[in-house]
Amino acid sequence: MDFVPHDEKIVHEMLNVIGINDLDDLFKDIPQELHLDKLNLPSGLSEPDLFHELEKLANKNKLHLSSFLGAGCYYHYIPSLVDFIISRSEFYTSYTPYQAEASQGYLQAIYEYQTIISQLTQMDIANASMYDGSTALAEAAIMATNILRKNSIILLEGIHPEYIEVVKTYCWGQNINFKVISEDMLGNELNENTAAVLFQSPNFFGNIEDTTKIAKIVKDKIPECLLIQVMTDPTCLGILIPPGLTDIDIFVAEGQSFGINPSFGGPGLGIFTAKQKYLRKMPGRLVGKTKEINGDGIGFILTLQAREQHIRREKAISNICTNQALCSLSALVYLLSIGKTGLKEIALQNFQKAHYVKKKLSLIPGYKILNKKPTYNEFLVRCPNIDDFIEKCKENNILPPLRVSKYYPNMKDVALVCVTEMNKRSSIDKFIQIAQSTSEQQMEGN
Repeated sequence: MDFVPHDEKIVHEMLNVIGINDLDDLFKDIPQELHLDKLNLPSGLSEPDLFHELEKLANKNKLHLSSFLGAGCYYHYIPSLVDFIISRSEFYTSYTPYQAEASQGYLQAIYEYQTIISQLTQMDIANASMYDGSTALAEAAIMATNILRKNSIILLEGIHPEYIEVVKTYCWGQNINFKVISEDMLGNELNENTAAVLFQSPNFFGNIEDTTKIAKIVKDKIPECLLIQVMTDPTCLGILIPPGLTDIDIFVAEGQSFGINPSFGGPGLGIFTAKQKYLRKMPGRLVGKTKEINGDGIGFILTLQAREQHIRREKAISNICTNQALCSLSALVYLLSIGKTGLKEIALQNFQKAHYVKKKLSLIPGYKILNKKPTYNEFLVRCPNIDDFIEKCKENNILPPLRVSKYYPNMKDVALVCVTEMNKRSSIDKFIQIAQSTSEQQMEGN
């Protein structure tokens, strides 16, 4: 389709309809310093020169031999089948399946995704996915306030800081009160106006929280209060008790670990599940299976999508307009490829390798493990000199762990180390060797 620009007459007519004088008024809410007068674009190139320029740019990319960085985005094994399937044009060019009779293939894929996520988490229902883990958590918080008609939520410390910021933004727009507190304060902070308690496990610091303990505190004091759990790396479900077998009311997660490359930090996949009784309050969309009135033919349809672009408008449960269809397909193919035993093996390798690194680091002078609870594949370690440690990792072509002071300024010289099944013995030994040399250098300097 050709692009046909609007002439001045049509532009003027449209401006009159919405009641403004010129295009500048349309963008007056954007600060002037953010306006661009002219794009600083280079002149055009021939095709050979363009390829040469792209090669130069590509050579600037740094390819690390190994990664010890996690904090919400993880390097996991991805079966070749995943990229093969999602690279098929009928999937990666597919638009949102409003016209069911023309979208049966993709609707079935989404339906199967919902099914496998429900089975994995042991939760009653799963939707067709959301943007990412942070927005899924924020939508869960709003869902809880809609269910109970209360306007306060509590977030426990240990939720990913970026997730907390997204929840705060959503709460601000919905006039929802929130508090971020420690688990020790939970019993005192709960009250009759609390709609939900949100917590992450394994949390941002790597700790596996005692869900039963948290649930008892909440349900004993406010039985109707909803318990919402979030995960950033759900590969741990290969060995941990699924949320559906606990008192969790809504479970959300970031699904990037399920067959999606970290890339440059995205895209993500928002996994969203809940108990059956909250079905009609769930945001986003669900795909259902049906059959012919006169016959035995099976079909797939979009159902329960009370969203703003349909009939509900401003009364819509959610303003989520789409789902991460290609990413959810990646997760589906990934989980089908590795199966139950494969996911368990991946989870075990994450757990065992991370604990091996944790033990080795604890034996090096100057390094101290800070976690007091069990951990999965991430943990906190205080370093003798985190600047030297990170720099040496980079020099050895290793993507270093997260400098925690990025989010918590008072946690100086603390690193959040992540170890997955992708870390080979050689890279782990090199990582330990770097830590040892940093310790020795620090001791010599003192």
